[in-house]
Amino acid sequence: MDDKIPNLREYLNGVRRKLGLAEDVPAPAPGTEGKAAAVLLPLIERENGLNLLYTRRSDRLVSHRGQVAFPGGRFDARDPHLMAAALRETHEEVGIPPENVEVLGSFRGLRTRSTNILVTPFVGIVHGSPTLRPDPKEVAEIFEVPLGALDDPRYRGYHQYANNGNATQHPAILYAGQIIWGLTYSLTLTFLRLTGSARSKKRR
Repeated sequence: MDDKIPNLREYLNGVRRKLGLAEDVPAPAPGTEGKAAAVLLPLIERENGLNLLYTRRSDRLVSHRGQVAFPGGRFDARDPHLMAAALRETHEEVGIPPENVEVLGSFRGLRTRSTNILVTPFVGIVHGSPTLRPDPKEVAEIFEVPLGALDDPRYRGYHQYANNGNATQHPAILYAGQIIWGLTYSLTLTFLRLTGSARSKKRR
């Protein structure tokens, strides 16, 4: 990779050291495949530094409709491991081919509250200039947030979620009209905490 941002490779190597090896994440145990999913946290180099890519789920989906998420989805029988599931789903949902992603590592996953699915995250830097295209069946919108904004308290707030007449308040990242909350918020904060120096890398 021809690093456009000074010290980008050093930063990425630092991220890699703070994550678990992606190759060490096993495939789901037999009988648990239906409750396993994987997502990719795609880092993209832009003029303003490193951005993290998110999707907003289609309002036509059965679960988590309209919510912000990382690209990814359920483990499939054709996937040799969870990393393959994350890369395949990312390609299907937003158009980033697996060969354009350098996976840096993984960290501990979380279970969804409503469906009890274990979501395993992988972090990767996107190389080249793939054309981002949302799959209209699953993705309503693709957007990016600079790492510096994700770590900026000015963009922190709360989201009030109404379900069956009950309203609950959840911590959230509020950026450019997008609301990052729930499991995606938790994964984002874990990534920022693990990598420590998650700040926007700008040109000099």
